[in-house]
Amino acid sequence: MKFKRRPDLDNLTRLQIAVQAFLCQGVYGEITRLSNFYKVSRLFVYKLLWQLIFIYELEVTEPVPQKSLCLEIDRAILLLRLEGHCSLESISQIIKQLGMPFSSISYISQRLTDYACRLPENTFSGNQILFLLCDEIFTLGRPILLTVEPRSLTIIKIELVKKRDAETWKSHWEEMVSAGFITNPTIVSDQGTGIVKGCALMGLSHHPDLFHLLQNLSGIGTRLYRKALSAIEREYDRSRVFESGKTETVLQKRLSEYESAQSAADQHISRYDNFCYLWRELRMELEVFDMNGNIQMLSLRQEKINIIIELMHELDDEKLKQGLKNFVSGLEGYWGYYERMAEVYREFMERFPSEVIRWIAVGWQLQKQGVNNKDYGVRKRLTKEAAFYFEYADILIKENYPPSSETIRDEVIKAFDGEVRSSSLVENVNSSLRQFLETCRGQVNQGMLNLFAYVHNHRPFVRGKRSGYAPIEILTGKKMETTWLESLLNAA
Repeated sequence: MKFKRRPDLDNLTRLQIAVQAFLCQGVYGEITRLSNFYKVSRLFVYKLLWQLIFIYELEVTEPVPQKSLCLEIDRAILLLRLEGHCSLESISQIIKQLGMPFSSISYISQRLTDYACRLPENTFSGNQILFLLCDEIFTLGRPILLTVEPRSLTIIKIELVKKRDAETWKSHWEEMVSAGFITNPTIVSDQGTGIVKGCALMGLSHHPDLFHLLQNLSGIGTRLYRKALSAIEREYDRSRVFESGKTETVLQKRLSEYESAQSAADQHISRYDNFCYLWRELRMELEVFDMNGNIQMLSLRQEKINIIIELMHELDDEKLKQGLKNFVSGLEGYWGYYERMAEVYREFMERFPSEVIRWIAVGWQLQKQGVNNKDYGVRKRLTKEAAFYFEYADILIKENYPPSSETIRDEVIKAFDGEVRSSSLVENVNSSLRQFLETCRGQVNQGMLNLFAYVHNHRPFVRGKRSGYAPIEILTGKKMETTWLESLLNAA
């Protein structure tokens, strides 16, 4: 039988066919009877039946209120932008794929701007801050000034500026002083001209970062090593050329060249060996404690370091001399660290047995060296050695103070860690900030930076010794009542 389209069948008739087919399910021949009666195909009847069944299977729910929907969209925007580091384009596509409304880039940008303008007030004013880590990071040539509290990694202030001179840094710190965040702390940073001069204008103490101090000298050894290899290669080359000579005149000339190359190679090898020895001695003198856990007098340490610097000058290398000049100029602000550590060390020596403090000091120093070493094998070995000294110190503590063995060790280590010698911790904040800036496409403003700082301060660390605690909790000592996401949503 040939079938044709039936536009004459209205919606009511189609509904009647579907209902009759639904009621006659399981009765043999009824679908055929309906198709013959209405002069349609059996497939047509089945399609109407399937549509009716699909309508009954739909789960009928109450419509989502507009306010709740907007809140869920805001939640998705904040999480994707600040936890997932997604760009606005990516957030738009994700929201669109999830079937949510308001997925335009302009709407997402506006919502983030609104939250940046409605941030809750800072709650860390009034806390005693002794050290501040300061650094600069750039976005499309514009500097961002960053000030961080080292113990908790709390961002005290982040500021987008036009330049990074001394006056800009001074105004950056003056606003924190007027807000009651800091009183008279020590600034720990690299030897940037703006920061150093800004500290002088502000009357703040500047403590140079050890890594940046040694950076001027750390590459000298590699360069001297390459020079020594090149001189040795030339010596072997002159030796091969000499052996191929035939006449007496040629042999004498080539012998002279070989002897000159041999002398130059000996000189470069000696210079490299001497530098390696002096470099190793310098690094040992810069450590706080020796291998017996003793801390030497500052005057003696200065005398030894000055002797090492003089001997390095005698190596007669221009780049080494320039590096030593920068090193010496920055070292003047570093002596205060040893004085503070000596004072802490002396206080513990008066309270507890000297042997206990010395072994804890050795373990603490080895642990620090292990954390800073990039070689996994060396790092593992240093960690094991540090654990050995800590265990030995615990045995001695239990003999003298049985109830509080772990408490004493933690107290000593916390006091040693409290004296900041390096600004490398600020790089942890910089790494997160760089991820955020990479997805901004250069469209960065102060509001977005404040939003980033708020989330960073209220997001708990997921690993390391600060795991489970947010920076603001470590700084203030108070537990957060809500997460950063809930606090932002409540503020809006």
